[in-house]
Formats: sequence, structure tokens, C-alpha cells
Amino acid sequence: MILFDIDGVCVDFYGTAKKFGIELELNVFDKWKWGTDGYPTPEEFYAVAKRQKWLTELGCDFYHEDACFITNDFLDIKEEWFEKHNQRIISLFNYEAKDKSKICLNPIDLLVDDNPNECERWRIRGGIAYWFNLAEKDPYKKFLKWWKLGGTK
Repeated sequence: MILFDIDGVCVDFYGTAKKFGIELELNVFDKWKWGTDGYPTPEEFYAVAKRQKWLTELGCDFYHEDACFITNDFLDIKEEWFEKHNQRIISLFNYEAKDKSKICLNPIDLLVDDNPNECERWRIRGGIAYWFNLAEKDPYKKFLKWWKLGGTK
């Protein structure tokens, strides 16, 4: 099973945060507070959220029955966001999991996530994790190179 994190990997989280006047530091994940201290509610955020430029291409390359989407929170709102953006890559399988690593059941289960901590927990459970580092110049191109090498580097 291939699981793609929604925030960051599919949704331009940093760019959307800027629309609300919030500057986020790349790869820092513990500062966001939904609906408090000047932060938007999930509904407000996803009403204006844009997809990552590579999302459509990602869907074309990876759309199959084993491709799923995973998030820590607000799955209903995020599923509506996919529908709003007319993404062909909606999977029948979408997961909301506070601890994503619990979804990892097999050594071939792959997580693609922008949070290195999520990736590490996934690996500890025995799966394969790819850190989609948004600080890279072109994270999608780097991911495709890794994918074509069979996930070895």
C-alpha cells in the first residue's frame, strides 16, 4: 500500500498559511494551532487551500487501487477539498490516524510524508518511508528519481 500525506505533499500548506499572514518555518511541525491565536479553522483554511503543483502529475503516476491518502486530522474536510479540486486521484481508501504508523502492517507499505518524524515512526514499524522534504528545490523531481531507483536511495 502507498500512502500519501495530504498536508504538505498534496496541499500547499505553507503557501496557504501565508494567505492568512502566517509565515511557517519549513520542516517545523509543532507550531500550528487550528482556530486559535490568529490561526484559521480547518474549514477556513481548506476553503482557500491550493494543491501542490505536482499533485495532478503525482496522481497520473501513482493512481491505482493501492494508493491511499493519510492525515492526522480533519479527513472529512480534506476529502471535500479533493472533490472541489476535481482530482481524479481520490481513492476509496482515505485514513485519518493520529499515529500514522499504526496503518503500517507490511514491510512493503510505503508512506510519503513531509514530516520526517512520521517517516521515522513508519520505518520503526517496519515499512518504507520517503521524506518529501519541501525545503528541496524540486521535491517532486527528487521523489520520482528515488521511485525510479526502486526506493533504494
